[in-house]
Amino acid sequence: MGSPNIWGGSAPGVFLGSCHGSAKTGARPLMPKRKVTYRHYVAVVAVAGLTTMIVWASGAFSRAAPTPYNNQQLAQRLAVPAYINPADDPATWQQLVGSGAGTVGLVVANVDSGPGSAATAAWSGVLHNAHAAGMKVLGYVDTGYLGSPSTAASGGLPTRSGDSSMQAWLGQAEADVDLWYEYYGPDLDGIFFDEAPDQCGTTLAPTLYADGYAALDAYVKQAHPGALTALNPGQAVPRCFEDAADVLVTFEGSYGDYTAAASAANGAYQPLTWTPADPQKIWHIVYGVTGQDQMEQVMALSKSRNAGYVYVTDDLLPNPYDTLPPAPYWADEQVKSYPYGNPG
Repeated sequence: MGSPNIWGGSAPGVFLGSCHGSAKTGARPLMPKRKVTYRHYVAVVAVAGLTTMIVWASGAFSRAAPTPYNNQQLAQRLAVPAYINPADDPATWQQLVGSGAGTVGLVVANVDSGPGSAATAAWSGVLHNAHAAGMKVLGYVDTGYLGSPSTAASGGLPTRSGDSSMQAWLGQAEADVDLWYEYYGPDLDGIFFDEAPDQCGTTLAPTLYADGYAALDAYVKQAHPGALTALNPGQAVPRCFEDAADVLVTFEGSYGDYTAAASAANGAYQPLTWTPADPQKIWHIVYGVTGQDQMEQVMALSKSRNAGYVYVTDDLLPNPYDTLPPAPYWADEQVKSYPYGNPG
């Protein structure tokens, strides 16, 4: 989509570069714009996607948020992409670490689109505090869709070395995993793998991508028993991904897309075609949620969609993860995660 620079240059609040390059003052987000570009590519090559786009263009469907919602006693926990430089904004990290006991289950740390080139005292301090507060700290690792094609790069996105092959991406991801544990191991609880495709594999290798992520999951857990892994396709995935990670992000997008009818335009929330045994298999991330009324609507909707992990923010693109919501909003979000939060 024709949006401000998210990975091909600098933009306010977005910081790019190699994990092994010079230190930056922040980190890029979960690359939602590049993820949207990937989704558009998949939609264009799928006949069903084309049919949906035609029906949407006809005006037959409109955005809707059905109420009342069911499953409102679901035991949710908040899972926060904390792409916040602690050297520049220690107060926001204090706000996060000071969240109600048990309300925040996961925190994703992103130094520089990965672990950075060396451990820093600022990051060591906040990750230690988050871990000590009972939050599971996950290190961010980019996987570039394992080199699968997209409109951003028809031959696949390149690794830092310029190689777009699946093996190169797997090797880079494993190297970043090793660095996260080398730099922050005592306070690290696992790894967050970003930019995953929503396809099991290719025509010739039907489970190629799902198997690749299962291999990364095994790599982490063999070296670090007890580690937790999360994988971010950002949209619904087939059951082939069930064992690819402990937690799957099956929605990452805007308030408008989350509350749209499932048959609406590309990007709208789509339910899974299979049912996980544990709701904490599923994580929904929704940005651009203006005000507490919309936040409460999204929280209720996420419960009805059986998302055991959720994060809702009023922050916007190009980086919706460089701050936390305002204190009253954030406090209310914790309450709405009941029964882990305060029932009020």
